[in-house]
Amino acid sequence: MTIEPVTKLGAGGVLRLPRARVVQLSAPPASYTAAVERYLTGAGIAKSSARIYRISLTTWGWMLTGEPAPTGPARRGAKPPVFPVAAIDDPALPEVLAELAAARADEMDADTVNRELSIARKAIGWWHRQGWIEGDPTIGIERRPAPPDRTKALRAVP
Repeated sequence: MTIEPVTKLGAGGVLRLPRARVVQLSAPPASYTAAVERYLTGAGIAKSSARIYRISLTTWGWMLTGEPAPTGPARRGAKPPVFPVAAIDDPALPEVLAELAAARADEMDADTVNRELSIARKAIGWWHRQGWIEGDPTIGIERRPAPPDRTKALRAVP
């Protein structure tokens, strides 16, 4: 973004600044999977964290298409569905995504759900800053409260 110098004051002596314009930094990737890979390399995600980020973003890939995400051991080897990253801007997606996220939160522990939501929001924010998408379909999805006493929760898990 460039800011041009203002040569005149606006009405009432108020300085007028030009509006910021979002400019794509690079061409959008052809698919969500490619967007995930570009995020992992372009955002400086450490290799040690990239595996966890990839698993979480694969999970969100299923939910972004309106499908429930795989759970359990199938989750780790799952491949995301193929769809264009621009599909994230579908106006109907936030409502569908909220329902899927709530159902997933009922199946998984709060720490996993919150970590996956945080990772998805970081990636979505990065894609937004690249100019590849316009909105954030995760707005309205709240983090799950963690158990008040984690030691009791850990002992209760079979």
